Amino acid sequence: MALAAVFALLWGQLTFNPYSGYGLGFPHLTAAGGGLGMGRLSAVGIGMGLPEQPAHSAHLTAMQADFSGWGRLQRLSTSTQRANFGSGALQNLQLSFSRGKGWGLAMGLMPQAIQGYWSTGRFPGFSDFQFSERAEGLLSQAYVQAALRWKAFAMGYQVGYLWGTYERQRSLQSGLQPLADYLLTSVRLQGLQHRVGILWQDSLEEWQFQLGLGYAFRAALRRELSYTLQKNFSLTDVLLDTLVRNQGTWRYPSLLRGGLYAAHTRWRLGMEGGYTWASDRWEGAGMIPAETSPSWDVRFGIESQIDPRSSIFYKRLRYQVGGFVGRPPHVALSFYGVTFGIGWQLPRTPNLIYLAIEYAFLPHPLVRETTLQFSLAAVFRELWFIPPRID
Repeated sequence: MALAAVFALLWGQLTFNPYSGYGLGFPHLTAAGGGLGMGRLSAVGIGMGLPEQPAHSAHLTAMQADFSGWGRLQRLSTSTQRANFGSGALQNLQLSFSRGKGWGLAMGLMPQAIQGYWSTGRFPGFSDFQFSERAEGLLSQAYVQAALRWKAFAMGYQVGYLWGTYERQRSLQSGLQPLADYLLTSVRLQGLQHRVGILWQDSLEEWQFQLGLGYAFRAALRRELSYTLQKNFSLTDVLLDTLVRNQGTWRYPSLLRGGLYAAHTRWRLGMEGGYTWASDRWEGAGMIPAETSPSWDVRFGIESQIDPRSSIFYKRLRYQVGGFVGRPPHVALSFYGVTFGIGWQLPRTPNLIYLAIEYAFLPHPLVRETTLQFSLAAVFRELWFIPPRID
């Protein structure tokens, strides 16, 4: 009875854990360095375009390098558990350039999704059960994209290589055991993804407008899954056996993103949204079968610069504020976030440095999560030919 109760609790914890199911965790909201504090605008953000909109490359008649790093602190809690997780990494590394008016190329690295979770629990009773679970992983993309522009319209195409590794470790120990037993699940994903985009730009008196739409095709990723049991009888007597090792194909879902961006002399505003179709049902030994559902997100942001030519320092800074709301692909709940950012243009150069702070939260009766993230980004620009129509 005690063992059945423990497994029932584990099943409930995994069912309502937002990092359960097929293990991809929350989509990692990405943004160019110039849009980190503007609600993480990516398809119609300022600066250079991300892979979510490959047509951006046709409007960058210069060479630009954009990279950013971040540090994140997450706190996850239920009625009986508390978990803290800290992480940090390079968010994106991008290089865009063009050698003529009306066309451009871009390449770079970008994470698609990130996951991190650690939890422990103890159930006093007949044999005093203890368990812990740790899951971590990252799905990244390396891409190359090209675009052409004709008058106010631009079209782009991108091919990206996706790869990622996810690992889950579960331990279970009763008061009768000297050491805990471990169940280890490892998943590796890799494959190609194709994306297309269309962009329209125009101006009206002192305002400039940009309307964009991008679509990523469903990708067939090769999946390698292994499920290992480690039984620890003593410090020297260990049974380690890979129970299942199989290969197959998993369909990474298609997604659609679009948005509107407007720029004025001192103001920049943007709003965009995305919809992701449901992926294949995730199945495999050692993993809980997950029926995925469609997901979506909406982002908005505002940036203001009082006077870029002022001799007063604070008037030359770029002030940003934004927010987002979205729903993950595998649980029926929504997450929310607000962002704040400050940008500084280096004296007598087109280069920019941004510092952004993000606070996100996941309100739910069973699982509550809060995230505090700090991002530092640099955008290096060398205008070789003519300035971009929209910067």
